[in-house]
Order: sequence, then C-alpha cells, then structure tokens
Amino acid sequence: MTKDRDVEVLVVGAGPTGLALAAMLGRTGIAVRVIDKAAERSRKSKALGVHAGTLEALSDVFGLGLPARMVSTGQPVRTVHFHLGRRRPIAVDLGGLPSPYNFVLVLPQGETERLLAEQAAAFDVAVDWKHELTGLRQDRDGVQCEVRRPDGAVELVRAAYVVGCDGAHSVVRRQVGAQFAGGAYPGTFLLADVTLDWGPGQAHWGHDSVRFFSTEAGAMAFFPLKDPAHAAVGPTLCRLVVIPKEEPPVPGAEIDLATFATLARAVSGLPLALGEATWLTRFTIHHRMVKRLRHGRVFLAGDAAHIHSPAGGQGMNTGIQDALNLGARLTEALRRAAPDKVDAVLDRYAGDRLPVARGVLRGTDLISRVGLLADGWWGRLLRRHILPLVIGSPFLRRRIALTLSQLPVSRQERPVRLRALD
Repeated sequence: MTKDRDVEVLVVGAGPTGLALAAMLGRTGIAVRVIDKAAERSRKSKALGVHAGTLEALSDVFGLGLPARMVSTGQPVRTVHFHLGRRRPIAVDLGGLPSPYNFVLVLPQGETERLLAEQAAAFDVAVDWKHELTGLRQDRDGVQCEVRRPDGAVELVRAAYVVGCDGAHSVVRRQVGAQFAGGAYPGTFLLADVTLDWGPGQAHWGHDSVRFFSTEAGAMAFFPLKDPAHAAVGPTLCRLVVIPKEEPPVPGAEIDLATFATLARAVSGLPLALGEATWLTRFTIHHRMVKRLRHGRVFLAGDAAHIHSPAGGQGMNTGIQDALNLGARLTEALRRAAPDKVDAVLDRYAGDRLPVARGVLRGTDLISRVGLLADGWWGRLLRRHILPLVIGSPFLRRRIALTLSQLPVSRQERPVRLRALD
C-alpha cells in the first residue's frame, strides 16, 4: 500500500451528483478529490430532464454561465402533451412557471456531466478515473480509505469526510452497512434513442414538446433531443420509452429495433417510422431509499441514497440538489462552524433532504402506478375519466408543473447555498 495526500472531502462517483458536489466544494475552496471506478465519463444519454429548480440552484452557486451553457446545448421544452386513450391530447404549458427557466431542459446526462466536469475543472478539480474504493474505516478525526489505482496498487487516502455519489449499486453504502429498502416495479421498460417520423397526420407536431401516451396497450413517453441535422418538422432524434402491457416475445432478452418499433406503434396507435437507434435497451425500475443520509463522517447522496421511477424526470435533479445542499453544509462545517456545532450543521443535510427524497419517491410512485402501470378496469377508468379531469384542471396543471419543476424546494434551500458562498 502507498500513502497518498490527505483531502478534506473524498467524493466517490463522478456522475451528476458527484460532479456537482465536487464543483461546489471547489468553488468554496474545500480540498476535494473525486474518484470513479469507470474508465471514463459515460457517453450514454441516461437521464434527460433538467428542471427549473435545478437550473436556478446551479445559477446561485456558479452564476448564469453554467445554466446558459446547458440551455444552449439542450432542448428547452415548454409544453407537455398527454395522450390518454384515443382522446385529443391535453397540453400542459410550462411557460407559466415563475422562473426565467420556464421549461424542462431535455439534455442527455452525458452532456450534463461534461458541463459539470468543466465547471469543476475551473476550480482545479479533476476526476481520477479507474480508481475504486475498496474499503473505509472511520475514527473520531476522519476516514481512512483504501483506493485501488489503475495499476492495481492500493493507496491509503485520509479524508475528513467521504461522500458516496456512486449510484444505485453504491460501494460506500455497503461499506457503512446502510439498508436500501424497497423493490422493483412489475413489467418491462424499453428505451431507444432513435430517429422518429410521426407520420403524415402528425407532421405538424414538431419537436418542441414532450408527449406521454397511456392506452390499453401500455404507456409511452417521447422526448425530443437536440439535433441540428434535422428540420423543425419531419424525422427527429428522440428518446422513446415504451412500457408495453404485453411482454416482448423473449422475456429478459435484449430488444431489437423491429420489435421495439412494433410495440411503440401498438402503444401509441400511430404509424411511427423508426430509423437508426444510437441506444436500445430494456430495464427494470426500482424504488428504494436509505433511512439515513449520514453515517458519522460518511454521507450518501443521489442514487446512492434513493432511486425511483423516472416518471417526472426527478432523479438527477434531486441528486444535484442533494449535492449543492451537502456542499454548503460541508463548507460550513469545515470553514465556519465552532467545533461543538459541527454535528448539528452536518445533520441539517439529512433534515433538509430526507423529506425531499421521501416526497419524490411517493410522487413518482403515484405517477407510475396511476399513469404508467394501471391495467384492466382500473386503467380504463383512469384513462377515460379520472386523468382527463385531473390534467384538464388549470389549477391542478399549474400545481403539477410547479411540483415537478422542483422550484419550491430549490428556493427554500437557496439561503443555505448562498450562505456557503459568503
């Protein structure tokens, strides 16, 4: 074993949560190191939506430049259309959100990570790729970490605090013995990043809205991806997620484009024409959460602490806002708080963010069970009567849009972020 430099905070995981935390700690002058066992940053699109509350939170910490770069890279969407059975679609307008970011930004996760990594690099914080945490041991003054390097050697890293931002299969979470209670949703979720032509009857739809379909055959979501190669109408690059009521022909096998296209047409009831797919996969959705975000000097954030349905695009946004809150608390603990106040300062992270995570879990679970997975007579009742009433109410539409934007939570925590920058 070799002894490496001491750091104030070791961040494990270089996804959106870990990079946002690293960038904030760099911004506030904390000595931070980021490690990730992957060979390099993922290029897959994964999570897509960045909400107004997250963009406002990032602008609080890093100024207007980072959100502006994100918006110019992605596709701002101000309208969400709901297709319930064979009814006319119901439009939900996001343009009324009380924010300069009155839209949902469709931005592939790989691009979000690239921009956050560039922001961290501006504060001389880089990611040590191919570095894997293999063990940690806490004492009263810090955390002794074992990190396997690319050459196989194990180095000892001494940190005042460790943060697990290493996703659903978190090593940090396992090291502290935290339970990840929950389960999996039934059914198969199919995903494709693909070129799509709606067909002649829908050519006027364009590419500037998100669309959700809920029919007897299943559910489908459409997200437009920014693609300068395509015109405002006609074929577009998009993310399609299909949840068919009928299992694909070979359960558990990899999906092929022809089968995906057949299922997408069956669910939507439209003569969709699908072109080349840059990503095609199937997956299972879990809903799980830890009971504690703090274990002494070790913290959990983002998917390492809570995972849920992608309905509403809440996961990555919740993780980034976890990171900015924790970054503020760690800055206060390391730079300002009296020794006898440090524990109280750090406990406020869980006090702030655990209720948020519980609320997101409940909300996405409700959306999934009602809007995506409901079947039989209950599903028909929802599609034909209940959901049209709910989404058709202007008051409820505004309430739903505001909640999904995460603006209320972001603004409630704004003083915490700003205080760390004083």
